[in-house]
Amino acid sequence: MMKDQNLILSAEKTIKECLNDVPFIKVIKSETPGNDAGQDYILHLETPFGRKTIYTEISTNGQPRFARILIRKVSLLPEDSKIYWVFVAPFISEKTGEMLRGAGIGFIDLVGNCFISFGGLHINKEGKKNPYLSRRHFNSLFKEKASRVLRVLLSNTELYWKIVPLAKEAQVSVGHVYNVKEELLNREWAAVDARGIKLNEPESLLQEWCNNYQFESTKLLSFYSLLKTTQLEKRIEEVCRDLKIRYAFSGFTGAARLAPFVRYHRIHCYVENSIDELVKSLDLKSITSGENIILMKPSDNAVFYNTQCIEGTHIVSPIQLYLDLKTLSDRGKEAADFIYKEVIEPKWKIIKCPDTASEL
Repeated sequence: MMKDQNLILSAEKTIKECLNDVPFIKVIKSETPGNDAGQDYILHLETPFGRKTIYTEISTNGQPRFARILIRKVSLLPEDSKIYWVFVAPFISEKTGEMLRGAGIGFIDLVGNCFISFGGLHINKEGKKNPYLSRRHFNSLFKEKASRVLRVLLSNTELYWKIVPLAKEAQVSVGHVYNVKEELLNREWAAVDARGIKLNEPESLLQEWCNNYQFESTKLLSFYSLLKTTQLEKRIEEVCRDLKIRYAFSGFTGAARLAPFVRYHRIHCYVENSIDELVKSLDLKSITSGENIILMKPSDNAVFYNTQCIEGTHIVSPIQLYLDLKTLSDRGKEAADFIYKEVIEPKWKIIKCPDTASEL
């Protein structure tokens, strides 16, 4: 199938710009094959090390899944020392670049970051900000509805999921799950077979979510109470139980239940509704600084997914706790790392492969 001509022209311009910076390389001929020969653009070069032909594969997506297609294709072709393959895309992810380097294939993105290495020639340009990436980068994967799917997958990494049960568990549409699945496959953070989809790189997924976590969508309300921290937590539990208010501690309050060394003087608590009634019952005073309790009204109640009850106290899931702690001070990051190493990672090492019934 022929590629979009505008994309091919942009790729041609960028490739030549990268090569023009090397004075001892001469472009003898360039061509755009008008058939399905497998190359989108061809350059014939004269170098001090002999003639070289560059075959390019141009893709609208630079994620690993698409680069993998080229790697497999090249691996099936007869070796030819006079041919060098280059993968071109609007943006090239770090993982994609590592894959291509390892396979002996070069790459170029449309702002001029590139890696070309053959014979005695080595060109490596990096650090140019990629506007294609900033527009596209996770523009949907970590939004609220999509993150509902991520919570389920990250909390149940031992399971294979079919689309319908996953949509039901995440409380989103089947179409939304399908879109998230495709994006995860593109980045090779998940794999799919007859049993369903399953994460194969939960660590990478969680770290990127953390880097793009939108905590600002949560409404924070600061208060002061005359009660001591332990007394106030107990009262929150009692009032929420009596008023049937869903709550869950997070931040250092939640971390202290899983990491006994954590000390804190400020309570962080998610509250689903009836905050005014809770504030009145607890006799909390609204202040702008010096607070000892922060009530958090989430924009999406998915933060309550997989909450834990430890000795009668409700805290958010380890995944949510990790995300929240990373937004706090350096002490918060230290506590988050502890939660990851001692709680999250050990669970991910448990391998189970149950089948599911619904069709993917």
